[in-house]
Formats: sequence, C-alpha cells, structure tokens
Amino acid sequence: MRVIGEAFLNHLLRLGDLTPEDCRAVVELDGEVRTLRRHEDVIKAGDTPSSSFVVMRGFLQRYTSRRDGSRQIHSFYISTDAPSLESLHAGRVDNNLCAVVSSQVAVIGHSKLEELMRAHPNVGKLILRSISVQASIYREWLMRNSRMPADASMAHLFCEMYARCRAVGIGNGDSCDVPLTQDMLAEALGLTAVHVNRTLQQLRETGMVEHKSGILFVNDFKRLASYAEFDPAYLHLKNGHA
Repeated sequence: MRVIGEAFLNHLLRLGDLTPEDCRAVVELDGEVRTLRRHEDVIKAGDTPSSSFVVMRGFLQRYTSRRDGSRQIHSFYISTDAPSLESLHAGRVDNNLCAVVSSQVAVIGHSKLEELMRAHPNVGKLILRSISVQASIYREWLMRNSRMPADASMAHLFCEMYARCRAVGIGNGDSCDVPLTQDMLAEALGLTAVHVNRTLQQLRETGMVEHKSGILFVNDFKRLASYAEFDPAYLHLKNGHA
C-alpha cells in the first residue's frame, strides 16, 4: 500500500531532504493500516514491538501508569508523526502508546525499516534525527512541568500543539483539533483537574487562547508565545518557526 510509504515519507521530509532515489524507496515500503478505537493501546509497557507506527489520522498519546492508577502523559502525536521509531533499538518498551480518539496508524515492520536503512543511509540519518527530536521534546516537557507556573506551562503546551499542527498543515485558520479532556491536560502538565479548570479560565480571560470542545483557538500566537516563553527551536521544525 503506497499510502503507508507516502505517510512515512511525509514524516521524514519534515526533518530533512532526501534524494529522489531515497524517496522512491520509502514510498515502496509495505505494511498495514490499522484503525484504533478511542483509548486503545497500540503499545503497552513490557511489550517488545516488532513494528513502528506512523500516525495517519487522529491523535495519540504516550504515557506511563502507577500502581494506584495515576498516569503521566509524556507526549502527544498528530498526523505524520512517527511515535515509536526508538523501538527499533530499545527492544522492550517501558511506556504505553494509545489513541486519544479514534485514529489510524500505518504499521511498518522493523525488518523492513532496517533493510531500508542499510540500503539508504540518508533515510537512516533522518530516522535517527526523528528519535532525537522526540528526546528534545521530552527535555522541554520536563523543564516546563518542573519550572514553570501553571498558566505559563499550559500556554507553552498550547503553543507547541499549535506550532506542530501548523507545520503539517492541520487546522483551520487560527484553530486546530486538540481533543484533550481536562483530565488529560492534568496528566500532561502534572496538575490537578481543579487546577487545570482554573488555569483554562485564567488563560481564556487573557483573550489570547481558548481550548473548548477539543478545539484549540489561538487568537494571538505572538503574545501567547511571549507569555509562555515559547521557543520552537526544540521542535526542530524544518521551516525553523511556527
């Protein structure tokens, strides 16, 4: 199915350039398309995956759980993201990857990716770059959640999602789908649900941004980015900005 290779190529070309020969090889990648139900895990902690995934439609999240049922969300993934390429090297995984809403992913076997990387080193370099970008995002989330006040932290997350959606052409003008509940925002930001509700109201009153019914409305991105001290450099967007 060329749609799988095309989805993966779109992801790689967000990170760098490839020769026409490299592009043809990526497009010819085979695999399967899998539809995920809302809240369905595609990877669970303890698994040893034999495939990696590319998000074709929908919204995914990576999280870890404690024995008491509480969770920490580590990242969100939108269309054209490839959230599990590190499983090529990591073996047994220590976290969960699940669909926030009904979603569709391309499933590409590790053996096929490894063969592609051997034959096309430039593709291998971009795969490693993709893994490095994920690590960069994790570091930024750690800094944000541990060092920023709740309002700036939430504004920073909203800036990130808006910038990433714009970079891949998702959204409608100054809005984009960010289908998160207040509980999910709490789990991503390390806040209580009550604190999230209060912070959402506080940001709404500024007139800069609003999150309503799973849609993020950004009325003044420049002012919001200044408020959150948001610098998109850690996202390594190909155009260098939001």
